[in-house]
Amino acid sequence: MLEVRPQLSPTEAPQIPSFISIENLSKEYLNNKQVISDLSLTVTSGEFVSLLGASGCGKSTLLKMIAGLSSISGGSIAIDGMIPRNAREIMSFVFQDSTLLPWRTVARNVELALEFEGLPKPLRATRVDSVLRLVGLSEVSSYYPRQLSGGMKMRVSIARALATTPRLLLMDEPLVPSTR
Repeated sequence: MLEVRPQLSPTEAPQIPSFISIENLSKEYLNNKQVISDLSLTVTSGEFVSLLGASGCGKSTLLKMIAGLSSISGGSIAIDGMIPRNAREIMSFVFQDSTLLPWRTVARNVELALEFEGLPKPLRATRVDSVLRLVGLSEVSSYYPRQLSGGMKMRVSIARALATTPRLLLMDEPLVPSTR
C-alpha cells in the first residue's frame, strides 16, 4: 500500500497555497483490494515531488487518479482548485511505456498533443523543434518509432508532454526501461 510520510503541521509550514490537494484519498478495486487508504498530500506550485515505493504499492494508481484517468473510491483530489477531469488542459502525463503511434514520425508524435490543442501548424512546428532540441532528438525527427531505441522512445514521450507547456507534469517511471 502507498505510504506518504507526514508533512509539517499547518503551524510549522509556511502558508503557501496548494496546487495539488489530496484529502483522505482511497482506492479500492472491485476485488476489494485496498491500494490506497486515507492518503492526504499537499503539493505547492513549483514543487518537485517523487513517489517512492515497492512495485504494486499504488504509485501509478495515484498518478492516474490525479490525472483523472482512474476513479477514486473515497476522498478528494483538487488541482489548482479543479477536479482532475477539469484540470486536464493544464497537465501532461508520461506513461511507463512510450505510447507512440507507429505510423507517425518522431516529430509528428510530438506534434499530436498540439494538434488536439488546435495550435496553428507554424506554431506547432516551432514548438516541436524546440522540445526535440531540449531532449536531444532533433537529428531523428523524421524517424519512426521502430527506428528508435527504448530510451529514445521515452524521450519522444517526454517531449510530447513538454510541448504543451503543462503547469503539471505527471511522469510514471518514464526513465525506467520496460520489462514488459
